[in-house]
Amino acid sequence: MIEVRRIRDCESGTFLELLCGVFHLDQARAKPVFYDPVLYDLNRKWALFNGGEMCSILTTTGLRFGWGACIGIAGVATRPSFERRGYAQRLLETVLEAAEADGEGPAMLFAHKQTLYKRVGFSLVDEVVRGAIITTREHGEQRTLLDSEIQHHYRRWSSQTPDRLVRTPDRWRYWGLACRVCEPFLDGYVCMEPGLIREAVVFSQADKWPVPLGTEWYGLRSVSEACLVPVKRPKVELLFMTRGIPGVPQMFMTDQF
Repeated sequence: MIEVRRIRDCESGTFLELLCGVFHLDQARAKPVFYDPVLYDLNRKWALFNGGEMCSILTTTGLRFGWGACIGIAGVATRPSFERRGYAQRLLETVLEAAEADGEGPAMLFAHKQTLYKRVGFSLVDEVVRGAIITTREHGEQRTLLDSEIQHHYRRWSSQTPDRLVRTPDRWRYWGLACRVCEPFLDGYVCMEPGLIREAVVFSQADKWPVPLGTEWYGLRSVSEACLVPVKRPKVELLFMTRGIPGVPQMFMTDQF
């Protein structure tokens, strides 16, 4: 018998094992993140069971944009022995129906391939790109912004269009899980990670950015253009697909669900 539902606490270990197996993750390293109180929400973890065996899974994340609430869908995985039976599609259809009933019906996801998601009504609206940032070759010592300063700049950026992600207190807690250093730049800030920038709130243009040589940008193409990121020869890394969402949502990859 096929059953699709939210998982129970006693099933979380099987869920984690399936997730790590399909995506080739180290389970010991993934476990602390999986059970982190900020992320561990059984109401957001769904599975399809066949005869009591967990076969296909996914996780949802509640998001809010200027136009309203939606869900992000991630970690869609099917146990290899149960592939090609339509289980992932059936799971997705049930989850999308539940989201509609819960008042957060629009949905979005990042994918490598479109086929499955097009069958349940998703459309390709954007791409995640990666490329080297054109730099000034100099990166002097900068002060680190306070959380209150970061949040002020982000609210200013987010409020410019309803297409941008609104960071609720939950989203800020998620954002803060990683140790992030934000430095002032162009009336805003740039979020520094080793060799990578996934977030830069800027309000004017600069042909070169004062970041370490070799630093790469990783973000949605629409955000890259909106923030005037001087990235050279960006390559497509992921596809961004939506269902029932007006316009093209904009968010930084630091908020990737």
